[in-house]
Amino acid sequence: MNGTSPIFKLDFLLRLVLSLLIFKAIPYAYAETPGTHIATFSLYAPHAKSVEVIGSFNFWQSGTVALAGPDEKGMWRAKVPLPATLTRIEYVYWVDGATRRIDPGQPIVQDGFSGKNNVLVLP
Repeated sequence: MNGTSPIFKLDFLLRLVLSLLIFKAIPYAYAETPGTHIATFSLYAPHAKSVEVIGSFNFWQSGTVALAGPDEKGMWRAKVPLPATLTRIEYVYWVDGATRRIDPGQPIVQDGFSGKNNVLVLP
């Protein structure tokens, strides 16, 4: 989002925060609406105390998208509304507030800093 105005970034962040607040109040009740994609994130981490997803869609900020779990199979999950203007995001899972993890079952790209990210291409 280089070159975008600060007002656009603020508007995007406010919409994202509002969406997440609604999401936490009504989990998994989202239907895709015009102008949004619903991205589903899941990670097997049966012994984790907390799992978040951080990425290009939330400016790599912890504390914005927590996954629910673990379920009886050790899976953590979240459905996240994303603006339809996004066509590709990179992300990682942030486990227990200290460990960066990728999902080896999903597409992986180099992050440009000797690490790896998952990548999601949106329709």
